[in-house]
Formats: sequence, C-alpha cells, structure tokens
Amino acid sequence: MAEKIKIAAGKPVIVLHGDKGGVGKSTYGCVLVDWMLKREIPVALVDGDTRNPDVSRMFADSMPTTQANLRIHEGWMDLVDFTMQHPERAVVISLPAGIGEELKREGGRFLQTIKMLERPLVMFWVINRLPDSVNLLNEAMKVMEPGLTGKVVVKNLFFGEADKFSRWESSTTKQRFEQSGGVSITMPELHERTVDKLFADNDNVMPFSHAAVPVKEAHTSPHKLTPSENMELVTWLAENQKTLDGLRGLLTL
Repeated sequence: MAEKIKIAAGKPVIVLHGDKGGVGKSTYGCVLVDWMLKREIPVALVDGDTRNPDVSRMFADSMPTTQANLRIHEGWMDLVDFTMQHPERAVVISLPAGIGEELKREGGRFLQTIKMLERPLVMFWVINRLPDSVNLLNEAMKVMEPGLTGKVVVKNLFFGEADKFSRWESSTTKQRFEQSGGVSITMPELHERTVDKLFADNDNVMPFSHAAVPVKEAHTSPHKLTPSENMELVTWLAENQKTLDGLRGLLTL
C-alpha cells in the first residue's frame, strides 16, 4: 500500500485529467466547478486547453480564470503564478488531451511546487470503456501519485452503464488504485437534446446551475429547454452534486 500523504493546510489544487480526447474530462470539469459555485466554495480555474477552452468559457464571468498553454514550459510557469495569486481559493486545473509526455517532463517540478505551497493535491481521472483509459492512468500515476492527497476515477456513463466498465472493474490498476485510497464514482449521461441546446451558442454558454430553472418555471429557460429537457438537467445536476457532496472530505473543502 502506498504511503499516505500528509494533508496540507492550504486550499486544494484539483487536477482534471484523462489524457485521451473525448472521454468527457471537460464536461466533468464543468460539473465539478459548477458544484463548487453552487456550494459557495471559493474557486479559481486554469484551463489548459487553449485550443478549445470549454471549461473557462463556461465560468469566465463567475470566477477568476486563466488559460495556460501547458504544452510548453512557460505555461506551467503561468499556472504556478496564477495559483499563488489565489491562496484563499481552491484551484481547479483542466488538463488538455494528450498531455502525458509534457506531464512527465513538468510533473516533478509541479508536485514540488504544490508541496512547497502546502496545498493538498487531488486528481480526477475521467475514463471511458476502452483499454487506453486504464493504461494511461497507470502512466499518469507514475508521475502524480507521490504528491496526491486524494484521487478519483470518474466512469463516464455516456459510454454505457456502470456495470459495462469491465476493463476497469477487473483491472489490477483499479485494485491498486483503491487499495491506496483511490475512489471510483460515476458521471450520469445527460440527454443529448439537453446537451445540444446548452452548447448551441458559444456566446450563451453558462454554468449548468444557471441554465437549470425550477421545474415549474421551465418556460423561463435561458436556452429554451422544454420542460422535460430542463427536468433532465435538474435531475442530472442533483445526482452529480450528491456524489460530490460525499467527496468533500477527500477534497479537503
């Protein structure tokens, strides 16, 4: 069993990772940050995907945000500077797809910096049902695990029901991950009709909790969701928020 990391006293740094494109990392990043806003947890956001900054686009009007090109060394310097500018906020970092090699190169210095800042470090790893999701987690853990105070695998149920993730469930990676304190959770699928309307206009993207309206007020939906589409969003948010409420201790929030 891995040595337990002593939890630091500062506000946490939370990394959203998955390495593969299309696994739903950005979506879960938006879920996580939205939950923090809903719970009035002070938060700042670093979007490492400067080509398609979906996460920062959603929250630019709600919190301090920055975009950092983490494919170059200067981007990691920008990340550190931004983190140090916000000592009283949790900092969420959404990593871009295919960042594995850069993380190998920069990860040691990054972990050392977070340790020196005395801030807890938590990683969310979002997976689909393909072998790469498990194999790439193994590679990421070689870099990240020495500095983590918490780690979470998120099964994205867009790719099938939870019991369909047989590659993850039967893997020695999962066994080692959970034996060393890791947690597995799920992100339910949000109906495509609702998704399509929420992201139809980049100029009208907003935090999920702002887009959801009380069921009896569905006619006021800023995205013109039908009552059933709005209900899908309300229910989906409630499920994700309940899961994250159960992780507050692990997140040191």
